[in-house]
Amino acid sequence: MTQAFYAHNQQGRLLHMVPDVIRSRGLLYDLFWKDLRAKYRRAVIGLLWAVLQPVLMMLILTFVFGYLLRDLMGARIGGRIGGAEHSYAVFLLAGLVPWQFLAVGLTGATNSIVANQDLIKKVYFPRETVPLAAILYSVLNFAIGLVTFFVVFSVLEGPGSLGAGVVFAPLVFAVQLPLITGLGLACSALNVLYRDVAYMVEVALAFGFYATPIIYDLPRNLPPWLYRIYMLNPMAHLVEAYRQALLMNRFPDHAHLLWPLATGAAVMLLGAWVFRRFAPTFADHI
Repeated sequence: MTQAFYAHNQQGRLLHMVPDVIRSRGLLYDLFWKDLRAKYRRAVIGLLWAVLQPVLMMLILTFVFGYLLRDLMGARIGGRIGGAEHSYAVFLLAGLVPWQFLAVGLTGATNSIVANQDLIKKVYFPRETVPLAAILYSVLNFAIGLVTFFVVFSVLEGPGSLGAGVVFAPLVFAVQLPLITGLGLACSALNVLYRDVAYMVEVALAFGFYATPIIYDLPRNLPPWLYRIYMLNPMAHLVEAYRQALLMNRFPDHAHLLWPLATGAAVMLLGAWVFRRFAPTFADHI
């Protein structure tokens, strides 16, 4: 007779989350590959869509904001950062890749428990492995997007344009990951109880895209009180940090790392607590 390593009454214990995930890393790996195969099962070019999506978005936004609206908004959407002029496509892609990291991870994690309801109903296992597998896919998507950025940057601005600042990009990634993980855990749990959460996430991401300096530079010309409110958005700091590392070849400003780090740590703890709080009742609500 074998002994079960995970029982129903363990699902609500917050302090057991990390040990449970470590013990179930094989399951996490399997869920990740299951999601990856399911996502591209009938796609002719498969994983290449992870390259095409940011490139196509970059081309569309570059055409609209870099050409059609250039005369109207050129001063506010140009690719000038840190005193250096960059191609608008490169400037745009440097903000688009980390934003898609958030969007893909949060959307996938939010829907993950509901999408795997058959598995949730049948077997007891650490439930957080399901949204974490979705976030792991977004990490792969981000890595592919970052490589795509390097290729586009080298083509448009020359192969020698990349500097030593690229070594700071993993540091910004390490600051961004807890934020996405915490949001993903909280939203995946709440979406089981209230299916409106998935729609709210879609609306929030649509709003956040324009409330984050992706198609434009930081709006420092705002009134001071409004600029402080604007900079409460941790993604505004993170996008600027990525651009400082990738385009300015320097260590990002501490302000652009400390606020997202503090926000991410708080969101991570809150998300883990919310997830473990409701995990024992998932099978009842699906």
